[in-house]
Amino acid sequence: MSTAPNSDIHAHVRLTKFFLVVSIFLIVISILAIYTTVAATEYGAKKDDMQTASLTHLLKSMDWLNDYEAQKIAEIVLQAQIDNLNITLQHVNNNHTNNSNNTQMSIVNSSSSSAAANKESIYNPLAKYKSYINMLYADRLVEGSLANLRYKAEVENSTYEKALITISETSKFITIYELVTILLIIGAGLCGISEIAKNKVLAYPGFAVGAVGLAILLLITLEPSTMVGSQEMFH
Repeated sequence: MSTAPNSDIHAHVRLTKFFLVVSIFLIVISILAIYTTVAATEYGAKKDDMQTASLTHLLKSMDWLNDYEAQKIAEIVLQAQIDNLNITLQHVNNNHTNNSNNTQMSIVNSSSSSAAANKESIYNPLAKYKSYINMLYADRLVEGSLANLRYKAEVENSTYEKALITISETSKFITIYELVTILLIIGAGLCGISEIAKNKVLAYPGFAVGAVGLAILLLITLEPSTMVGSQEMFH
């Protein structure tokens, strides 16, 4: 009996099994290529949202900082007004003392009334200015105080900086998923051509390229910190 037919049958069976593996591998990496494409798109949308939010935090930080600087200027102006009012009050007191020593009783009474009116016109704004200054010097729990405005600016700026880090990490994920997609598509293309042409030579590089893509995908799924240097998982 000739063994040639049996050898041909075994070779055909082996070839059939080989291309069955190629077909399965092709289907798997094609599905995963779709998955990575969708993942990259979703991360891209997240990145856009985070960039919008980070810009909002930056603008808020600048607004609070502008308010802080405006209140600092107001503090200087009010302190100058308080100093001027104190000088004026001292002048009124000195004049009243001099008048009391040098004039008759009727004139003194008239002078006292005038001095009292002058003092009242000074005390009212002086009290308002001092109250506002005290508010500016209050702790950060008091709305509108310098400490409160500075704290709000620092919080918004800190949130903005954290957002920039998150955006950078998200960009790395997008880049990696796009790279994996390219590798999987190349692997799928080589395997597809190999299956159509029944050419085993083309299947091997298809396996190799596809396997690299699968390895990176597995790593980014299980150990994202290894790939992007972050301890957070974005999945």
